[in-house]
Amino acid sequence: MKKLVIFYDDTKQSCCDYVSEFEKYGNVDVRKASEHRDKSMIFATGASIGLVFESKNGKIPYEISHVIWRLIADKKESHMILVTGGSRELKAIQTAKNEMEQRGYQVKNVYSKYTLQKRKLEGAAAVEGILEDLAEGREHIFPRERFRHMTKKERRRHMRNELKAYRKYVKNEEKKLMEG
Repeated sequence: MKKLVIFYDDTKQSCCDYVSEFEKYGNVDVRKASEHRDKSMIFATGASIGLVFESKNGKIPYEISHVIWRLIADKKESHMILVTGGSRELKAIQTAKNEMEQRGYQVKNVYSKYTLQKRKLEGAAAVEGILEDLAEGREHIFPRERFRHMTKKERRRHMRNELKAYRKYVKNEEKKLMEG
């Protein structure tokens, strides 16, 4: 696998947990986004870029946005975004993906805590799955191939059920936070 450079939000424990798992691999270079806050250009050529952050009500943390704005990397590489939780994480993913694509970077692997839990991947297994996807060139964007052959009615039903499952997941996560 090619080299992977990960920029992460070091103020959140969930990000630090995932990054500690990424550090165990030799081809992964981990950088704190807060260390690059005052730099006008951030060089990461010859590698794929990974962004690891926690959503802040559907927004990207400023440090990660600054990295996206100042990043100089290979535009032909496929890059990765991992949102480790927070509120409105799907909106944060979309925002980060759009900002990267505006800069000309191809984001082909998008992960959230919810999608990883749906695949029954957590911790080290999740990191291993992400690195396998990147190594084999598998795209992990919300699947579109599955929807091509569905009718509009089937698509709406599927999306409605998926939204219900996501809302249930969020409600359960909030209960866990309130209890413990």
